Amino acid sequence: MGYAQGRCPRCLRADGGDAVRFLIARDHGDLIRIDYVVERDHHPHAHGALEYGRAICDFAGSHENTVLTRQALAYVTSYLRRRPAAV
Repeated sequence: MGYAQGRCPRCLRADGGDAVRFLIARDHGDLIRIDYVVERDHHPHAHGALEYGRAICDFAGSHENTVLTRQALAYVTSYLRRRPAAV
């Protein structure tokens, strides 16, 4: 567990972060809002929100970072296994 930077050759540093944290900010009806924070060296580097539509089983709109989007999809998929429908 922990940060892979400097320990894993597959960890790409570049200008991005080295960790991402996700939070279900809102789950109401068809939309699930996921807030995220990208960390770099244990500090916030970037943040934003994604909206996931239950009906389309995908995110509304697109995000330029496909890796972040795939990680968010894994996060929301896990969330939906535990909470299939909101009231």
